Amino acid sequence: MKTVSDQVKDLENTRAALAGQMADIAQKSIDASRSMDEDEGHEFDNLESQIKSIDVDLTRLRRLETMNAQAAKPVNSTKASPRQTDSEVASEVRNGAPRVIVNREADEKFQGQMFTRTVIAKALAHVRQCSPISIAEKRWGKTNPKLVEVIRASVEGGAADGGTWGHELADSDTRYMGDFITYLWQKTLYDKLPLREVPARVHIKGQDGVGTGYWVGESKPIPVSAQDYSDVELTPLKVAAISVISNELMADSSPSAEMLVRDALVGAIAQRTDATFMSAAAAVGGVSPAGILVGASTQTSSGPDVEGLYEDINNLYAYFIAAYNTGGLAYAMNPSTAKAIQLMRSALGQKQFPDITTEGGTLEGDPVYTSDNVSASNLVLLKPSDIYKIGDMGLEVSMSRDATIEQANDPTGASDTPVAQTNFPVSMFQSESTAIKVVRRINFAKRRASAVAYISGIGYSQGTSGA
Repeated sequence: MKTVSDQVKDLENTRAALAGQMADIAQKSIDASRSMDEDEGHEFDNLESQIKSIDVDLTRLRRLETMNAQAAKPVNSTKASPRQTDSEVASEVRNGAPRVIVNREADEKFQGQMFTRTVIAKALAHVRQCSPISIAEKRWGKTNPKLVEVIRASVEGGAADGGTWGHELADSDTRYMGDFITYLWQKTLYDKLPLREVPARVHIKGQDGVGTGYWVGESKPIPVSAQDYSDVELTPLKVAAISVISNELMADSSPSAEMLVRDALVGAIAQRTDATFMSAAAAVGGVSPAGILVGASTQTSSGPDVEGLYEDINNLYAYFIAAYNTGGLAYAMNPSTAKAIQLMRSALGQKQFPDITTEGGTLEGDPVYTSDNVSASNLVLLKPSDIYKIGDMGLEVSMSRDATIEQANDPTGASDTPVAQTNFPVSMFQSESTAIKVVRRINFAKRRASAVAYISGIGYSQGTSGA
């Protein structure tokens, strides 16, 4: 009977074999100086899909391994002294004493802490010109030896490298990377919504509108139904940001300091992802996708009271009803909007909408998703399955203590078209700081025009209804 470890090993071997097949397919087209043909593309995408599925299984099984290790019990009540050496324990075992398994807790105080610690260990190693393993062993070796093993298995020479040192963090252990990404998902509306995931760089053609059928008499001509079609292709675009953290903060081993580092990593990309996703900003070729409000149906709010809200809801649904596209709808709104709706009361003081909170809930039976990046002036109704997104490609984390950075949200420096910097540059070396760069490759697009509608100019208040 196979153990969990056996299953993990089998899956790892299968994953390596599939990755090898992908490399062979790519190399075949490269050697021929051509793009992949249709069959090669399908096979490549299928292999990639299988690897993603295996990665999900590996993440679960590895967590199960950790849980099993933490749940391990000694054979009997005999306990080893915490000061016993390995040789003393071995001697007792040879003399018939039971082997005691010491349960070492993972010491995870908040979600994403293990990935954050991996980043901190490698960053400090770069600053101090030492091995990241020595940092990890000194700070967390006793409480979290598994983390030390993970760092030991990754690139050990990061401290001696220069330039884009830290790039290997993109390949960090999926157990910790996955946990960090899960935390990121909780912070972005883009990741909360059940958008339809599609392969990258693949043309997807679909029907944008609804055709009309006709009753036709015998021998009579059949009327032609007008059809609208869409054509979507998503190429990976990158959302990125740089956070500057003092070396003293990274050296602080307290959970609160680690949380600050984690939140800096998340905040670096979450804000921009949602701000663009929920906007009416046009696409910039090769740079950013169009916000989902571009081209969306919009109307002005009917009023700030309960009656106005009901009218706004009716108007939103009228659009989707006319498009024959009413299934699976959801609201997106600012937390302040959700709170105003939650506080609406009837003339008798009863809650008008008891199932909505600032965290979400439902509004008139449909799910509600909230984000600070949804305009407080908009009430958005959308169909998540009609919005495409490419599968998440993970995070790429790089860092430097020697870079000189334009610490501004409008940097002018560029490598393709060099120009003078208008913002005063800051030296990481001189300011005893470390710059952490986070890059996430994503893209999204509406499947059809009727995927989104919104009410603008809202200002709902918590007043009571006149009913």
